Amino acid sequence: MLRVISSVEAVERLKAAGFNTNVNRLNAGLRQGVYPFGCAIKLNEYVYEIYSTLLDKWIAERSERT
Repeated sequence: MLRVISSVEAVERLKAAGFNTNVNRLNAGLRQGVYPFGCAIKLNEYVYEIYSTLLDKWIAERSERT
């Protein structure tokens, strides 16, 4: 089951993994379809859905192996 997390929580996970990002950058990437772990839905304003399992997989694929 996919759990939806907030942009803030996603940025915290990304920073903990060593990625230099912020909420504005993450949300812009979601709006542009750059990131495969979430989506941006246009209502009156954008709503962001970030799937924790897909985010964790994306991070793991890009993390340096020790």
